[in-house]
Amino acid sequence: MKKLPYGIFAGICAMLVFFLTLAFVGLYIVFAAIANQTHSDFSMFQNWWQILIFIIDILSIGGFIYFLIMFIKRERNKHNENI
Repeated sequence: MKKLPYGIFAGICAMLVFFLTLAFVGLYIVFAAIANQTHSDFSMFQNWWQILIFIIDILSIGGFIYFLIMFIKRERNKHNENI
């Protein structure tokens, strides 16, 4: 487990969180504008792909936190071994 590149995994998860959150907010703005013009209701969880974006975003947040903690723990252990 010590050989895994936790920093790279944390960075990948951070990019996923950024872009998926941006997509989620962008879709919300577009669908709200369409619903406003057509006088209809909308939900961000009407289609399977909207739900998938949300689920992957939440899992990416959890992965980012986990990999960041593991990266910090490994770096602290390296620092303590060098002292």
